[in-house]
Amino acid sequence: MRWQLFPTPSTSYPSSGGSAGAGTIDEHAPSSSTSHTSSTSHPVPTLNRYETTLRDEERYQDAQYPTFKDLPGCMQLFDEFMSCYALVPQLRNFYREGEFRDCTWKFRDFKYCLSLKSESEEVRRELWVKRKAEWWAKRRVGRSSEDVWDVRKTPLENFPPIYADEVPTEMVA
Repeated sequence: MRWQLFPTPSTSYPSSGGSAGAGTIDEHAPSSSTSHTSSTSHPVPTLNRYETTLRDEERYQDAQYPTFKDLPGCMQLFDEFMSCYALVPQLRNFYREGEFRDCTWKFRDFKYCLSLKSESEEVRRELWVKRKAEWWAKRRVGRSSEDVWDVRKTPLENFPPIYADEVPTEMVA
């Protein structure tokens, strides 16, 4: 069975528990069971889009927070949470999205920071990097405001339009 973050209509989840974390590989890809004469006897493991994005984000977050001193402090996270509810960011979000901004995820970051106080510095850094990588991977794979645009395969005909007064006389004849 293939683990997917976002199910498709034909997707069925295995009955055993588990999560779609990094390193989950599609080991049970469909293969031809009637013919064993193919050149590859084992299916090639593939990663889905979320897992690939998560790996990229883990590398990026690891580079962004190389030492424990680079992590944000709990007071900084609390300040970010409080400033999220300030008037200007809320009005900007209302203008852009039509609703006020939900800042609970910033409060969850603050609470998570407090829960890591009993861990060693290196473990705290690793857990923080993993948490931020998962958050960014979910955000990158999920819907975006840029999803309204479709990439063109071919350019538009007569764009930009050429008007009669702009065409040189040699081309008109």
